[in-house]
Amino acid sequence: MDLSDALTITGLGMAVVFSGLLLTAGLIVAFGRLQQLLDGASDAAKRPIPAIEPPSGPGPVINAEILTVITTVLEVERRLHRVRVRENREIADE
Repeated sequence: MDLSDALTITGLGMAVVFSGLLLTAGLIVAFGRLQQLLDGASDAAKRPIPAIEPPSGPGPVINAEILTVITTVLEVERRLHRVRVRENREIADE
């Protein structure tokens, strides 16, 4: 066996050992993170949901014309969405 063969075998052996160590370290970190996620999910499930308090006092006064424009735009968008959904269903049925 030559010196180059011995160094090649030594290098390959060291590469296998260190790659195994890196894989083991990665698995340990992954299991630790998984445990943190599971603990966080169980803590979040146990925590009560905070109540949302309604705003106190009257809100800002909205001009009637502006409110009419907003309502009209929302209604037009709702109708266009319904037409689009109906057209997509007809295309899918074909």
